[in-house]
Amino acid sequence: MRLATALALAALPLAAQTFDTRMPDSVPVVAGKVMEGATLRYIDVQVGDGAPAAAAQQYTVHYTGWLRDGTKFDSSIGKEPIQFVQGRRQVISGWEMGFEGMKVGGRRRLFIPYQMAYGEQGRDSIPPKAELVFDVELLKVEPAPDAPPAAGDVLFSLNSVEIEVMQLAKAVPEEKYSWRPAPGVRTFQQVFLHIAYANHLILNIAKGSDEAEVKKIIEDNDKGEQQPISKQKTLAALTSSYAEVHKYLDEVRAQALTRDAEFFGQKTTRRGVLIFLDTHMGEHLGQAIAYARMNGIVPPWSK
Repeated sequence: MRLATALALAALPLAAQTFDTRMPDSVPVVAGKVMEGATLRYIDVQVGDGAPAAAAQQYTVHYTGWLRDGTKFDSSIGKEPIQFVQGRRQVISGWEMGFEGMKVGGRRRLFIPYQMAYGEQGRDSIPPKAELVFDVELLKVEPAPDAPPAAGDVLFSLNSVEIEVMQLAKAVPEEKYSWRPAPGVRTFQQVFLHIAYANHLILNIAKGSDEAEVKKIIEDNDKGEQQPISKQKTLAALTSSYAEVHKYLDEVRAQALTRDAEFFGQKTTRRGVLIFLDTHMGEHLGQAIAYARMNGIVPPWSK
């Protein structure tokens, strides 16, 4: 179809009152006119005959995007096509919906309202409240690779720091666990315990513990750090704290990470609190490395 025909189709009024509002008898009845929100529209330019664009699969796509005034703002033509997994929010919501019913080899023109694109503020060269028009071609549909955990960015740094903390804690001889560089400074043991206890504290703040709970954990942590325990128990405390962190990070849902949080008076999100796990561990790993060098202990990973 020509663009003029497409615009005419897009301008047609929506079919009024075709949405069925009826609910089971257990749900209270409400009266009123059904109001329509943003609507995705498309034209199938060419119907494909390959694999269908099934939900939660990986799509390989060529595209060209225009604004309504005809300004071309992006295109993959002449470059590598893009890949995305449907349903993982890697693309705008108009694209998440826009390939439904397509098959490989198909081409489609999408008319995406701003609510399903870049919203009221726009983005980069996309103006505020901009309707976007995309010509898309579905090149390939295949099983999606395993999704990383929602907190995969936190885990990426945590995993390497955890390995080095555990390696160094094991490499320090037990007789050195009580060593400190100066009076009033943490010993080796206290540094390692501080990491373990802080893991538990930061995780509980991210989970939404209230002020009284956080205060109690801090008090218990301070007391625990002062108690002399064996190297074996110190290693066990570290291992247990990392297991607790991994269990949460492996299972937490993406929506939970965006919730508001407060970290000692600073406004952030739960993801922001969890990122501080990596920062805190890295700080005290550096402290433990300095202790080790002062005692002629070479960190295992640097040999």
